[in-house]
Amino acid sequence: MGSTRLPGKVLTEVHGNTILGHLIERLTPAKSVDDFVIATTSNEEDDAIEAWCKENGVNVFRGSDWDVLERFWGAANMLEQTPDTIVRICCDNPLHSHKVLDFVVNAHAESGKVYFSNSNQEPDYLEDGFDVEVFTYEALKEANQKAKLMSEREHVCPYIKKHFSCGWKKADNDYMFKLSVDTPADLNMVKRIFEELEDTPDFSIQEVTKLLREKPEILEINKESKINSGFAKSIKEDRIVK
Repeated sequence: MGSTRLPGKVLTEVHGNTILGHLIERLTPAKSVDDFVIATTSNEEDDAIEAWCKENGVNVFRGSDWDVLERFWGAANMLEQTPDTIVRICCDNPLHSHKVLDFVVNAHAESGKVYFSNSNQEPDYLEDGFDVEVFTYEALKEANQKAKLMSEREHVCPYIKKHFSCGWKKADNDYMFKLSVDTPADLNMVKRIFEELEDTPDFSIQEVTKLLREKPEILEINKESKINSGFAKSIKEDRIVK
């Protein structure tokens, strides 16, 4: 809720639901995931997220504001049964799909790699807005114990990607769409996509990319937005913190 570019971001209304509500609703049909946990901060403004989760029957864990890796570790250990595999999806992706989630989780299992993703590795692996990162519990445990750079702790997976075997699903060559919501312009673009695909409620990545290729004018709505600008800022200002 403390987003500086879009305050109150994840509980902002979009096409009849909150951003967080869309995400949970669209991912819940996934067959490869046993449970969901919202990992939010202990900051006062995120009391609203905890309240939303309790109202909607979703697990919630609250932890550090800046140390997201430590927060993830806490979330991974709050369930009755310790998971073998962790899936990371950011809550600013309201267009996400259970179909993409299942694809990446299954690809991780088949790859034999410790980490697998369809995104978060520029320039060839970048399906922004449909990002899924899958990694083992043991890798998360080591990362939380040993990661020392600010960028490694703010963004959860950099340490894992440096020290463990990794695999990626290559994105389409022309996938350069900014579909995560960080700014008012991003929000307006996502609203437009929901409106355009209203008659296809269970749309996935294929329907979204087809729409954007058929109506490239939609891309003008947030043409100034940059993918992964937060991570780029972290790398530029990186320092040892632990």
